[in-house]
Amino acid sequence: MIPAKIPTNIRLTPSRARRATIACFTLVALLGSGLAAAQAQDAAPAAAGTPPAADVVIDPAAAVGVVPKQQDLLTGFYATQAVIEICALPVEESIKQGMAGDQKRLEASVGLDEAAAATAYAKVKADVEKTKPDCADGSVDRQSVDAITAIYAAGAAKAAAPAAAAAPAADAAPATPAQ
Repeated sequence: MIPAKIPTNIRLTPSRARRATIACFTLVALLGSGLAAAQAQDAAPAAAGTPPAADVVIDPAAAVGVVPKQQDLLTGFYATQAVIEICALPVEESIKQGMAGDQKRLEASVGLDEAAAATAYAKVKADVEKTKPDCADGSVDRQSVDAITAIYAAGAAKAAAPAAAAAPAADAAPATPAQ
């Protein structure tokens, strides 16, 4: 193996500084010309005979046709609820309400009625019980449940903030009209 010697006597001379500056400007010019060409292409009108691009409309209320993702979400949701139930973890009522709403929405998106949803939850809970979840504080199972309940707690806090701000205004005495 040949030992590498790092030169320590390199100094930046004016000619080297000019070369470095020219190299930087050249690089910037090349990048700029590529960007300018891309912008010109975007700004150019479409060629004759080419149909115009269709406008993309995003409808948040539209049904999602990707069922496997919804099934995965529902399975994970059931697994979280199973760990909460198996470990007898305390969960605030506002969090339970938020989770129940999302559970119903996910079950509807997959096409489960109440009986099928109960059967699916029982199967997922049985699978979770087989894994013997670690209920100790700080365990991986608890951390995942804590992460999910924290999301719902934040949502409940956001929903409660406008209601709390409106409550003092409603309690205030009405002002007497000036005469």
